[in-house]
Amino acid sequence: MRWWTLTTTLFGATAFLAQAAPQDKVAAKPGGDDGKQLTFSVRGTHKGKPIPKDEIKIKPYTFSRSRPGGGLQVWPDDEEVKTSRHKKVKRANPTANSANWCGSVQTTPSTHQVEVVHAYYQQPSCTLRSGVTTYPQAVAPWVGIDGDSSTASLLQSGTVCYINNSTGVSSHEAWWQWVPAAAYTITSLTVSPGDWIEVTINTTSATSGEITITNLNTATAYYVSINSGPSLARVNADWVVERPYYGSSLSGFPEFSDVWFDDCYATRTSGGALGILGAKQYQIPGLCASQEYDNQSQVSWSL
Repeated sequence: MRWWTLTTTLFGATAFLAQAAPQDKVAAKPGGDDGKQLTFSVRGTHKGKPIPKDEIKIKPYTFSRSRPGGGLQVWPDDEEVKTSRHKKVKRANPTANSANWCGSVQTTPSTHQVEVVHAYYQQPSCTLRSGVTTYPQAVAPWVGIDGDSSTASLLQSGTVCYINNSTGVSSHEAWWQWVPAAAYTITSLTVSPGDWIEVTINTTSATSGEITITNLNTATAYYVSINSGPSLARVNADWVVERPYYGSSLSGFPEFSDVWFDDCYATRTSGGALGILGAKQYQIPGLCASQEYDNQSQVSWSL
């Protein structure tokens, strides 16, 4: 499929876009290990038909990312998990605490690298958390590769529900990021609470890949082809609800509806697939809990 491209430079990354984005410029950041700048192209479809170039809109996003970090890992024996909204299950996955990640991370040896990671989830609604005056308040479900045992880079895509101020009005957007390079919002991909989102990340090498993010309710898909990204180890597959950083500070964390990640899988370059069972379950103490349901599903919920 053919699409038109224009070129712009944002966040130090050269972007080949279907529409020129705002010409905001900051200090350059490297892309791949060879010093080349990260480049990408974007195309979209709606109900199977190409989206015209002048209707594809993206902009730089203000996310800043860090590793989960700092958590004491817990290895329960037959711990039973009970909540008022979730079935009682016996937890088998190891757990760890994080300041900002709540979800599942599966790890594979470097000899069996992650090639593709996939999941569906339903976009959460979010409301102001009582007693919290930090703004924005934001919750960001996403699917990604690396960022845990390998922290040098992270390729991820998902959505965000955020509240800018005390009015409590929420906004919803789709985004992607290759840490430590730029983050971008796909402003022309409409997202609403309750929409089913599908994310697939397919890496063709340690520095290139394609992200597909689809709003299944609107039958709208965007495809982001990326080259010369920061080198991935491809040893972590991630299904995470995040309390994101904005700049150098963690956002406030709103209350949000349950996020179920379904049809979770990660294929490997050596063959075979990984799922949820055996993954590390990150929790944000006092704010968010997560647990596995089966090998293809996990849930993260607001505390």
